[in-house]
Amino acid sequence: MALGHRTRAIVGSLAAVTALGALLTGCSTDSTQAAEDSDQAVEVDENLRALLPGELRAESARITVGTESGYPPFEYTNEAGRIVGFEIDLFDAASDRLGLKYTFHDMPFDSLLDELYASNVDAVAAAMSDTAERRVDSDFVDYYNDSDAIMVPAGNPAGIKTLKDLCGRTVAVLTESTQDEALAALNTGECKAKPVTVTRFDTDADALAQVQAGKADAELTQWSTGAYNAKQVGSGDIFEVANTEVINPSPLGWVFPTGDVEMVRAYQAALQSIIDDGTYAEILEKHDLSVGALEKATVNGQ
Repeated sequence: MALGHRTRAIVGSLAAVTALGALLTGCSTDSTQAAEDSDQAVEVDENLRALLPGELRAESARITVGTESGYPPFEYTNEAGRIVGFEIDLFDAASDRLGLKYTFHDMPFDSLLDELYASNVDAVAAAMSDTAERRVDSDFVDYYNDSDAIMVPAGNPAGIKTLKDLCGRTVAVLTESTQDEALAALNTGECKAKPVTVTRFDTDADALAQVQAGKADAELTQWSTGAYNAKQVGSGDIFEVANTEVINPSPLGWVFPTGDVEMVRAYQAALQSIIDDGTYAEILEKHDLSVGALEKATVNGQ
Protein backbone atom coordinates (compact mmCIF):
# COMPACT_ATOMS: atom_id res chain seq x y z
CA MET A 1 0.00 0.00 0.00
CA ALA A 2 1.43 3.32 -1.07
CA LEU A 3 0.41 5.01 2.14
CA GLY A 4 2.88 2.98 4.14
CA HIS A 5 2.56 0.77 7.17
CA ARG A 6 3.49 0.64 10.76
CA THR A 7 5.74 -2.16 11.86
CA ARG A 8 4.48 -5.57 12.93
CA ALA A 9 5.57 -7.54 15.93
CA ILE A 10 5.74 -11.03 17.27
CA VAL A 11 2.44 -12.47 18.41
CA GLY A 12 1.85 -14.25 21.70
CA SER A 13 0.80 -13.89 25.29
CA LEU A 14 3.19 -12.93 28.05
CA ALA A 15 2.71 -16.27 29.72
CA ALA A 16 3.54 -18.18 26.54
CA VAL A 17 6.73 -16.32 25.64
CA THR A 18 9.56 -18.84 25.72
CA ALA A 19 11.27 -18.48 22.34
CA LEU A 20 10.88 -16.66 19.05
CA GLY A 21 9.37 -19.66 17.32
CA ALA A 22 6.68 -19.92 19.97
CA LEU A 23 5.47 -16.43 19.17
CA LEU A 24 4.84 -16.65 15.46
CA THR A 25 1.21 -17.72 15.65
CA GLY A 26 -1.88 -15.78 16.62
CA CYS A 27 -5.55 -15.53 15.88
CA SER A 28 -6.86 -15.73 12.34
CA THR A 29 -6.51 -12.52 10.39
CA ASP A 30 -10.13 -12.69 9.25
CA SER A 31 -11.55 -13.13 12.73
CA THR A 32 -13.92 -10.73 14.46
CA GLN A 33 -14.19 -9.89 18.14
CA ALA A 34 -16.81 -7.92 20.00
CA ALA A 35 -15.47 -5.65 22.68
CA GLU A 36 -15.85 -6.87 26.26
CA ASP A 37 -16.14 -4.82 29.39
CA SER A 38 -12.72 -3.32 30.12
CA ASP A 39 -10.90 -3.45 33.45
CA GLN A 40 -11.33 0.31 33.80
CA ALA A 41 -14.51 1.70 35.36
CA VAL A 42 -15.39 4.34 32.77
CA GLU A 43 -18.81 5.93 32.93
CA VAL A 44 -20.70 7.26 29.93
CA ASP A 45 -20.62 11.03 29.55
CA GLU A 46 -23.90 12.01 27.89
CA ASN A 47 -22.46 15.34 26.75
CA LEU A 48 -19.71 13.50 24.89
CA ARG A 49 -22.13 10.89 23.60
CA ALA A 50 -24.09 13.75 22.02
CA LEU A 51 -21.06 14.48 19.82
CA LEU A 52 -21.52 11.18 17.98
CA PRO A 53 -23.45 11.03 14.70
CA GLY A 54 -27.17 10.68 15.47
CA GLU A 55 -27.43 7.08 14.30
CA LEU A 56 -24.67 6.02 16.71
CA ARG A 57 -26.39 7.36 19.83
CA ALA A 58 -28.87 4.47 19.94
CA GLU A 59 -28.24 1.75 22.52
CA SER A 60 -28.05 -0.87 19.76
CA ALA A 61 -25.51 1.08 17.67
CA ARG A 62 -22.18 -0.62 16.96
CA ILE A 63 -19.21 0.32 14.80
CA THR A 64 -16.61 -1.90 13.16
CA VAL A 65 -12.95 -1.30 14.00
CA GLY A 66 -10.09 -2.73 11.98
CA THR A 67 -6.97 -3.96 13.76
CA GLU A 68 -4.12 -6.44 13.32
CA SER A 69 -3.39 -8.42 16.43
CA GLY A 70 0.31 -9.08 15.96
CA TYR A 71 1.79 -6.00 17.56
CA PRO A 72 2.43 -6.23 21.29
CA PRO A 73 2.19 -4.32 23.54
CA PHE A 74 -0.40 -2.38 21.52
CA GLU A 75 -2.50 -5.35 20.41
CA TYR A 76 -1.86 -9.06 20.64
CA THR A 77 -3.74 -12.31 21.25
CA ASN A 78 -3.87 -13.75 24.74
CA GLU A 79 -4.11 -17.40 25.74
CA ALA A 80 -7.90 -17.24 25.58
CA GLY A 81 -7.78 -16.03 21.97
CA ARG A 82 -8.85 -12.50 22.83
CA ILE A 83 -7.21 -9.44 21.30
CA VAL A 84 -5.73 -7.46 24.19
CA GLY A 85 -3.10 -4.79 24.77
CA PHE A 86 -2.50 -1.13 25.51
CA GLU A 87 -4.37 0.27 22.53
CA ILE A 88 -7.28 -2.10 23.09
CA ASP A 89 -7.64 -0.96 26.70
CA LEU A 90 -7.42 2.67 25.61
CA PHE A 91 -9.96 2.33 22.82
CA ASP A 92 -12.25 0.45 25.21
CA ALA A 93 -12.07 3.29 27.71
CA ALA A 94 -12.75 6.01 25.12
CA SER A 95 -15.64 4.02 23.63
CA ASP A 96 -17.09 3.36 27.08
CA ARG A 97 -16.98 7.09 27.78
CA LEU A 98 -19.03 7.59 24.59
CA GLY A 99 -21.35 4.66 25.36
CA LEU A 100 -20.50 3.20 21.95
CA LYS A 101 -20.15 -0.51 21.23
CA TYR A 102 -17.83 -1.86 18.57
CA THR A 103 -16.56 -5.05 16.96
CA PHE A 104 -12.94 -5.67 16.05
CA HIS A 105 -12.08 -7.09 12.65
CA ASP A 106 -8.61 -8.63 12.77
CA MET A 107 -6.93 -8.46 9.36
CA PRO A 108 -3.52 -7.99 7.71
CA PHE A 109 -2.11 -4.57 8.45
CA ASP A 110 -1.56 -3.73 4.80
CA SER A 111 -5.31 -4.05 4.14
CA LEU A 112 -6.50 -1.81 6.98
CA LEU A 113 -6.50 1.55 5.20
CA ASP A 114 -8.02 0.06 2.04
CA GLU A 115 -10.82 -1.42 4.16
CA LEU A 116 -11.32 1.97 5.82
CA TYR A 117 -11.49 3.80 2.49
CA ALA A 118 -13.92 1.18 1.16
CA SER A 119 -16.15 1.78 4.23
CA ASN A 120 -15.80 -1.85 5.31
CA VAL A 121 -14.59 -0.65 8.71
CA ASP A 122 -15.51 2.58 10.46
CA ALA A 123 -12.16 3.16 12.17
CA VAL A 124 -8.69 1.66 12.56
CA ALA A 125 -7.00 1.03 15.90
CA ALA A 126 -3.65 -0.50 14.99
CA ALA A 127 -0.79 1.58 16.39
CA MET A 128 -0.66 3.44 13.10
CA SER A 129 1.78 6.32 12.73
CA ASP A 130 0.17 9.66 12.02
CA THR A 131 1.99 10.86 8.88
CA ALA A 132 1.31 13.67 6.43
CA GLU A 133 0.94 11.14 3.63
CA ARG A 134 -1.78 9.22 5.44
CA ARG A 135 -3.63 12.42 6.34
CA VAL A 136 -4.45 12.95 2.67
CA ASP A 137 -7.31 10.45 3.00
CA SER A 138 -7.57 9.97 6.78
CA ASP A 139 -7.92 11.86 10.04
CA PHE A 140 -6.02 10.76 13.14
CA VAL A 141 -6.96 11.10 16.79
CA ASP A 142 -3.50 10.90 18.33
CA TYR A 143 -3.10 8.98 21.59
CA TYR A 144 0.62 8.23 22.00
CA ASN A 145 4.15 9.27 20.96
CA ASP A 146 6.60 6.66 19.72
CA SER A 147 9.80 6.37 17.68
CA ASP A 148 11.92 3.70 15.97
CA ALA A 149 14.13 0.94 17.35
CA ILE A 150 17.12 -0.80 15.82
CA MET A 151 16.82 -4.43 16.91
CA VAL A 152 20.06 -6.44 17.07
CA PRO A 153 21.17 -9.73 18.64
CA ALA A 154 21.77 -9.55 22.38
CA GLY A 155 25.24 -8.19 23.05
CA ASN A 156 25.12 -6.10 19.86
CA PRO A 157 28.10 -7.87 18.25
CA ALA A 158 28.25 -5.40 15.33
CA GLY A 159 28.29 -2.36 17.63
CA ILE A 160 25.33 -0.70 15.92
CA LYS A 161 24.04 2.40 17.69
CA THR A 162 22.64 4.79 15.07
CA LEU A 163 20.91 4.69 11.70
CA LYS A 164 24.20 5.65 10.04
CA ASP A 165 25.74 2.48 11.51
CA LEU A 166 23.40 0.50 9.26
CA CYS A 167 25.25 1.64 6.12
CA GLY A 168 26.62 -1.36 4.26
CA ARG A 169 24.72 -3.83 6.44
CA THR A 170 21.72 -6.08 5.86
CA VAL A 171 18.61 -4.83 7.63
CA ALA A 172 15.24 -6.56 7.79
CA VAL A 173 12.03 -4.54 7.81
CA LEU A 174 8.29 -4.78 7.23
CA THR A 175 7.45 -4.15 3.60
CA GLU A 176 6.33 -0.57 2.88
CA SER A 177 6.45 0.40 6.54
CA THR A 178 7.51 3.83 7.70
CA GLN A 179 10.75 2.11 8.74
CA ASP A 180 11.12 0.80 5.19
CA GLU A 181 10.77 4.40 4.02
CA ALA A 182 13.41 5.49 6.54
CA LEU A 183 15.88 2.96 5.14
CA ALA A 184 15.16 4.12 1.61
CA ALA A 185 15.91 7.68 2.72
CA LEU A 186 19.20 6.50 4.22
CA ASN A 187 20.19 4.96 0.90
CA THR A 188 19.66 8.24 -0.91
CA GLY A 189 21.38 10.19 1.87
CA GLU A 190 23.93 9.16 4.48
CA CYS A 191 24.31 5.63 3.13
CA LYS A 192 24.43 6.53 -0.57
CA ALA A 193 28.07 5.48 -0.94
CA LYS A 194 27.58 2.33 1.11
CA PRO A 195 23.88 1.46 0.92
CA VAL A 196 21.88 -0.68 3.28
CA THR A 197 20.81 -4.04 1.90
CA VAL A 198 17.13 -3.97 2.78
CA THR A 199 15.27 -7.27 3.11
CA ARG A 200 11.51 -6.86 3.29
CA PHE A 201 8.95 -9.13 4.92
CA ASP A 202 5.18 -9.30 5.31
CA THR A 203 5.32 -9.35 9.11
CA ASP A 204 7.53 -7.88 11.77
CA ALA A 205 7.89 -11.37 13.23
CA ASP A 206 9.46 -12.63 10.00
CA ALA A 207 11.78 -9.62 9.85
CA LEU A 208 12.93 -10.08 13.44
CA ALA A 209 13.47 -13.80 12.86
CA GLN A 210 16.09 -12.88 10.26
CA VAL A 211 18.16 -11.25 13.00
CA GLN A 212 17.94 -14.33 15.19
CA ALA A 213 18.92 -16.55 12.27
CA GLY A 214 21.95 -14.39 11.46
CA LYS A 215 20.58 -13.49 8.04
CA ALA A 216 20.27 -9.79 8.91
CA ASP A 217 22.48 -7.57 11.04
CA ALA A 218 19.49 -5.67 12.40
CA GLU A 219 15.80 -4.99 12.09
CA LEU A 220 14.21 -1.55 12.11
CA THR A 221 10.89 -1.46 13.93
CA GLN A 222 8.87 0.69 16.32
CA TRP A 223 10.50 1.46 19.67
CA SER A 224 7.73 0.28 22.01
CA THR A 225 7.40 -3.00 20.16
CA GLY A 226 11.16 -3.46 19.97
CA ALA A 227 11.56 -2.83 23.69
CA TYR A 228 8.71 -5.24 24.43
CA ASN A 229 10.20 -8.00 22.30
CA ALA A 230 13.69 -7.46 23.73
CA LYS A 231 12.27 -8.14 27.20
CA GLN A 232 9.79 -10.88 26.37
CA VAL A 233 11.27 -13.11 23.64
CA GLY A 234 12.96 -16.09 25.20
CA SER A 235 14.28 -15.05 28.60
CA GLY A 236 14.99 -11.54 27.39
CA ASP A 237 18.44 -12.59 26.17
CA ILE A 238 17.89 -12.96 22.42
CA PHE A 239 17.50 -9.37 21.21
CA GLU A 240 18.24 -5.85 22.36
CA VAL A 241 17.43 -2.33 21.21
CA ALA A 242 20.69 -0.86 19.93
CA ASN A 243 19.88 2.84 19.79
CA THR A 244 19.75 5.09 22.83
CA GLU A 245 18.92 8.24 20.84
CA VAL A 246 15.37 8.89 19.66
CA ILE A 247 14.89 8.01 15.97
CA ASN A 248 12.01 9.29 13.82
CA PRO A 249 9.57 10.34 16.59
CA SER A 250 5.95 10.25 15.52
CA PRO A 251 2.47 10.28 17.10
CA LEU A 252 0.27 7.20 16.82
CA GLY A 253 -3.45 7.60 16.31
CA TRP A 254 -6.83 6.05 15.70
CA VAL A 255 -7.76 6.51 12.06
CA PHE A 256 -11.06 7.70 10.61
CA PRO A 257 -12.03 8.54 7.03
CA THR A 258 -11.46 12.17 6.07
CA GLY A 259 -14.67 14.08 6.57
CA ASP A 260 -15.99 11.93 9.41
CA VAL A 261 -15.89 15.05 11.58
CA GLU A 262 -18.37 13.97 14.25
CA MET A 263 -16.59 10.68 14.98
CA VAL A 264 -13.20 12.37 15.09
CA ARG A 265 -14.43 15.08 17.43
CA ALA A 266 -16.21 12.56 19.66
CA TYR A 267 -13.17 10.30 20.06
CA GLN A 268 -10.85 13.25 20.57
CA ALA A 269 -13.11 14.55 23.33
CA ALA A 270 -13.48 11.08 24.90
CA LEU A 271 -9.72 10.58 24.88
CA GLN A 272 -9.17 14.00 26.46
CA SER A 273 -11.73 13.11 29.10
CA ILE A 274 -9.89 9.93 30.14
CA ILE A 275 -6.60 11.87 30.09
CA ASP A 276 -8.10 14.45 32.43
CA ASP A 277 -9.56 11.94 34.91
CA GLY A 278 -6.41 9.81 35.16
CA THR A 279 -7.70 6.71 33.36
CA TYR A 280 -5.22 7.24 30.54
CA ALA A 281 -2.27 7.35 32.96
CA GLU A 282 -3.48 4.16 34.65
CA ILE A 283 -3.64 2.32 31.31
CA LEU A 284 -0.19 3.57 30.33
CA GLU A 285 1.27 2.43 33.65
CA LYS A 286 -0.40 -0.97 33.35
CA HIS A 287 1.44 -1.54 30.07
CA ASP A 288 4.70 0.19 31.11
CA LEU A 289 4.28 2.82 28.40
CA SER A 290 4.16 6.04 30.37
CA VAL A 291 7.20 7.36 28.50
CA GLY A 292 5.08 8.16 25.43
CA ALA A 293 2.17 9.84 27.19
CA LEU A 294 0.36 12.80 25.66
CA GLU A 295 -1.04 15.66 27.70
CA LYS A 296 -3.56 16.63 25.04
CA ALA A 297 -5.57 14.52 22.61
CA THR A 298 -4.69 16.01 19.24
CA VAL A 299 -6.08 15.55 15.73
CA ASN A 300 -3.57 15.09 12.93
CA GLY A 301 -0.72 16.06 15.23
CA GLN A 302 -2.18 19.48 16.01
